[in-house]
Amino acid sequence: MIEQPRLIDTRLATLERGSNELVEVRFKPEMRLDAEGIGEIVRAKHQLCATRDTDVLMVLPPDIDFELNVLAIDHHAVNGGCGLARRLAFAAQSPFNERIARIYFRYHPRDGETAIFLDESDARSWLTQGMPQPSLS
Repeated sequence: MIEQPRLIDTRLATLERGSNELVEVRFKPEMRLDAEGIGEIVRAKHQLCATRDTDVLMVLPPDIDFELNVLAIDHHAVNGGCGLARRLAFAAQSPFNERIARIYFRYHPRDGETAIFLDESDARSWLTQGMPQPSLS
């Protein structure tokens, strides 16, 4: 039996299967997001979510720089989806990131439930308890 990785480090983020039910994606500070790097993250997330239903917590640093074309691409469609990922809790960490995430997911909705939060603690609480209310669901 081939064992799935529990930690994958990409150029833009570190992905970790913290438990059987959760994969955490932590974007690295001071990196500029680009389409190639986001694709690498999606493919890594697919590896971590390939064999069982999993929730995903994505955490941005408060100050993030990105190429504008990142918003125009459905990264999951282009890079093969997320495996068996269920819910996505997105911790934006700043009002600007929260607005950008809302715009992105409005144009590129996921199959599973997606919620955007300002704080990581709220995003984590939503995944574990179903509360508090997200800014986008």
